[in-house]
Parts: sequence; structure tokens; C-alpha cells
Amino acid sequence: MTRRSKVLASLGALGLVVLLWRIDLNAVKVSLLHVGWGMALVLSQEVVAHALNGCAWRFAFTPESARRVSLGELIRLRVAGDAINYLTPTATIGGEVARTMLLSDACGGEARAVSVVTAKATQTLAQAFFITAGLIFIAKEWVGLATARWTLAGAGVGLAAVMLVARRLNARGGGTAAAWRRVVGIGLVGFVRSHPERVALSTLLFALAYAWGALEAYWICRFLLHPVSPVVAFAIEVLSITIDGLLFVVPAKIGTQEGGKVVAFAALGLPTSLGFAFGVVRHVRELVWAAVGILLYGVAIRRGLSSSPTALIGDAGTPTARRA
Repeated sequence: MTRRSKVLASLGALGLVVLLWRIDLNAVKVSLLHVGWGMALVLSQEVVAHALNGCAWRFAFTPESARRVSLGELIRLRVAGDAINYLTPTATIGGEVARTMLLSDACGGEARAVSVVTAKATQTLAQAFFITAGLIFIAKEWVGLATARWTLAGAGVGLAAVMLVARRLNARGGGTAAAWRRVVGIGLVGFVRSHPERVALSTLLFALAYAWGALEAYWICRFLLHPVSPVVAFAIEVLSITIDGLLFVVPAKIGTQEGGKVVAFAALGLPTSLGFAFGVVRHVRELVWAAVGILLYGVAIRRGLSSSPTALIGDAGTPTARRA
């Protein structure tokens, strides 16, 4: 971990300690004890989100290349890449590199890299659409039409600032990120121009995967014995994704998962102890699936080494074709 990552992780842990000190832990404990068998549903329902993400990635290939890779492989690599992004301080880049490395040789190296970058772009676009539409809905539903414009303006300024900071950090990212942009940039533009309908479908499927989280939020609240309406569950998910997007640099969401849910629940007038319990349940789900992803990553690495002893990534960090 870099010094910045250690500082961020330490700040997250400190925030978690403060929350534990200020929150009503007895209320949290009572809520969590009621989850019971519901945790199995919370864990298993994530399969749907991963399947939607895998289908979205499939549309990031050309039709010819898409027929050469199985949906099962794409889903497994989505889970593995998400685990790497979640557990390591790589600013969501490490998982994309791993997906490119581990894709089968059925497609060429450039096709693999372009598909990964295209999927990353459409996923980011879907997230932006989902957050924007959700914030507009929340502003009208909770804030009122009179002040909705100011709320949206403030949210827009905040998101723009975050995007500018992220762009600046990427510009300083150096070798690997710059090399990937040079190699894949032209292919990405060409894919968007040649297959706009596939780009749209990929974006739509990623957006549906984000929306699926609202159903999970609905069931988690029911298991915590504090049922909410579908509208409130949707609002919880929108605010959760917005806060998670702003704090994505903290490894494994240390402290930010629970803290973010406390903020989201407080903003919606819900008990903060319920928000903390909600964050714990979701954190457990994420950690379990991250463990599954690491196992899948290990299996994929062993398969890749057994089929090809050559390097999967060049010295400059650019994608290279693997030899059979």
C-alpha cells in the first residue's frame, strides 16, 4: 500500500471507531440478530447483479468476438476483478488489468483490452445516469420542487469537482495508465463508432445492475425488522452509490460502508442505528463475494499459467497477446 492508501485506510478505521462510540450499539445488535436466514438471500441475490454485469461486458465485444467467449467466463472474471478493485488500493484499475490478463485466447489481445475499457466506460456512464436520475427523484420527493433546483445544482457542482480531481489523479498516474490509454484509446473510439447499439445495451445492463441494489436494500431493511417502501429503498441505494462513488479510494470501504449508510439513512429521516446495521450486512455480503472473487482469480491464474507460461502483461503495462 502507498502512503496515501495507508492514510485513507487509517482515516476510515478512525471514522468507524467514532461511529462505534456514538451509535446505539444495542439497537444495532438487536437489528442484526433478526437477519438470521435472510443473510443467505442477501448473499445469493448478488448473483443477479454479477450476471447483469457479465452480460453488459459481453456487449462490449464485437459480435464476432462475443461468440468466442462464454458468458460464464465473463461472469467469473467480473467477480474476480471486482474483488481486486474492492480489496486493493488500485483506484479500480487493478481489476480491469486482471480481466484483460485472464480472458481466454479466443480473442486477440487488443480485442480483450478494448472490451475491458469499453465495459469500464459504459459502467461509469451507467453509474452517472443512475445517480443523476436518482438525485433528481430524491430532490423532488424529499426536498420539494421549490428547492430541487438548488439541490441538483449543488450535487452537479460536487460531482463535477470529483470528476476533475479524478481526472487530475489519472493524469498523474504515470506509466501504466498512460500506456493503456495510448494502446486502447483508438480501439475504444472505433468500437463506439462502429457499434453504438452495443454500447447502449452495455450501459443499460450496467444500469439495471445498479438498480438491482434497490431490491437488495428493500429486503435488508425487512430482515432488520424496519421495512421500507420500494421508493425509500430506491433512495437508499441512490445515496449509497453516490457516497460510495465519492469514497471509492478507501480500500475495502473501511469505515465508509457503515458511515455512508448512516449518512444516507439520516438524510432520509431513518434511524442512524438502522443505517449502521444495514452497512454491516452489506459489508459482510461484499467481503464474502470478495473472497469468492479471490478464489476465482487464483483458479484463473493457475489455468493461465498451465496453458501459457509467457508473460500476460508487457513491461510497460500494455496488453500483449498470449502465445498458445
